[in-house]
Amino acid sequence: MRQVVPALVALALMAAPAWAAKRKRDMVIPRDCQVQGQEVKTGSYTVEYDDAEPGELVIRSGGREVARTSYTMVELPKPAATDTVVFTNKDGVRKIARIEMKGGKIALQVER
Repeated sequence: MRQVVPALVALALMAAPAWAAKRKRDMVIPRDCQVQGQEVKTGSYTVEYDDAEPGELVIRSGGREVARTSYTMVELPKPAATDTVVFTNKDGVRKIARIEMKGGKIALQVER
């Protein structure tokens, strides 16, 4: 029995990344924009991300990947009141800067 316990602990530690919370969320991107040079038109999309650790954000339309980029997580001072897409507009190009999810205190800061 003593050998089984350390083996179970080791197995649990190796499986920890499998517990990461992959999320999918439907949201509206209210303006034409770009993400890492990829064009994203105004419309309804599904965003996929991991809310446990930074990684890759995938934006899909009807199952088709439209854009992919890295992100970091930033803490908001209070939970977001609505789903919100925050844009930057440098050099005349509108880009997604941050995505906030209603009720969440963490936002996804998109890599530029």
